[in-house]
This record gives sequence, C-alpha cells and structure tokens, in this order.
Amino acid sequence: MDEADMFALANDLRLACQRIARRVRFESTSAVAPHQFSVLVYLGRVGPQTPSQLAAHDKVSAPSMTRTVNCMAEDGLVEKVPHPDDGRQVLVRATEAGEAVVRETIAQRDSWMLAHIEGLDAAQLALLRQAADLLLEVSDA
Repeated sequence: MDEADMFALANDLRLACQRIARRVRFESTSAVAPHQFSVLVYLGRVGPQTPSQLAAHDKVSAPSMTRTVNCMAEDGLVEKVPHPDDGRQVLVRATEAGEAVVRETIAQRDSWMLAHIEGLDAAQLALLRQAADLLLEVSDA
C-alpha cells in the first residue's frame, strides 16, 4: 500500500470510528452528560481519585473538573471523602447510583450496537470481530 492509500485508509478509519462513537453516544439515552459519564467510568476502573487527577485524566482544567464533580455530587452520582494521606484534599468516588448509571448506559449502548449488527451474515460478523480486535490493539498502542 503506498503512502496516499495509507493516508486514505487512516482518514476512513478515523471517520468511521468518530461516526460510530457519536451515534452510540447520542442515539442511546444516558442519565448523564458525556463528560460526567467519562468521570464515572474512570472512577469505576481506577477507584477514588482527587479532582486534580480526574482533571488531568480528562485533560480539562481543575476548576472545570471541580464544577463537574460538584454537580455530580449534588446529583448523588459521586461522593467526596477525606483524603487518607493529605487533609487538604478530597477523594472522589462513585456512589452506587453512579455505578448504576454506568451499567445502564453501557447496556443501552451495547443494545444500540447489537441492533445495528445483528442482521449481518456470519462472514461479516467474523470480519467485524477481527476488525474490533485490531482496532482495540491500535487504540492501546
């Protein structure tokens, strides 16, 4: 494959991934905004974090993350607890309600995707399986 073909492939892959991500995110319902969902998923994966750690992970300013965390705390999705090693800081952790939002949102998004692939034949599904594995590998690189 020459350089022009590689650039075309890269562009097509980027567009396809963006379109799918956008459709999954906006055509499935969610109880929270995408940036709040991102925080909840991250907390579920790594455990309690400081607002600064959350801001660094999401690449937003500390004041922006503080506003997000405060809104989520008001909605009962996260709670702030004293930091065990630094009395000046707090840790943010997901509540059961926040964890439930993650489970429900993922289930809705997976259902949306399932509805869009279940009509494919066995060969297409096998190709999608290979593509999904490869895309996951590329995204972890």
